[in-house]
Amino acid sequence: LRVLLVSGEPHAGERTWRRLLKADPGVDLVHFTILRPPEKDDLTPLNELALIAFPVRELFQVKLRDFDLIVFDRFANRGILPPSYLRNIADYVRQGGALLLSVGPEYAGAASLFSTPLGQVLPARPLAPAQAVLEGAFRPRVTPQGARHPVTEALPGANDAAAEPRWGRWYRTIRAEPRAGSVLMSGAGDAPLLVLDRVGQGRVALM
Repeated sequence: LRVLLVSGEPHAGERTWRRLLKADPGVDLVHFTILRPPEKDDLTPLNELALIAFPVRELFQVKLRDFDLIVFDRFANRGILPPSYLRNIADYVRQGGALLLSVGPEYAGAASLFSTPLGQVLPARPLAPAQAVLEGAFRPRVTPQGARHPVTEALPGANDAAAEPRWGRWYRTIRAEPRAGSVLMSGAGDAPLLVLDRVGQGRVALM
């Protein structure tokens, strides 16, 4: 399984994604990560930031369809990937590719991937920033639809809506309005937490 992991701002979960994917010998992982966003320029010369030039064009244009799955992890659109590359990813999904987005507050901001050509294949629209971010402890729950879906039917509590989930608490929900697909898990205030959709011949998951 060839996976392209695209990480945005550094955060605690980024290492978890990498460890999860690297632990499986059946996964061939390419990790594209943003170590310093453009707005935090400290005048360090570019030749001191990277040992080699990262093959952005090769990954997002020439060899994009060689990947079985693309994962965007807390990635904000700050001009690092031009619209043409994001449009390539949307076309990749329509033609049979798989895309997973794990998003945070950036999804509801001005740099949201929903506002790019990639938004055409995403199953949920973020609410306005003032309404989107819910802070507070909660335990994710599998929805009735998720209890019948092969992706989530084996999760704890999927067959008993009254049972308290055994996993730990989460502390933030990014509210979004589903416009397609299936809501398989819910967060604080029953806000959609995991939404899956089929787009063309491909699949998209938004968490």
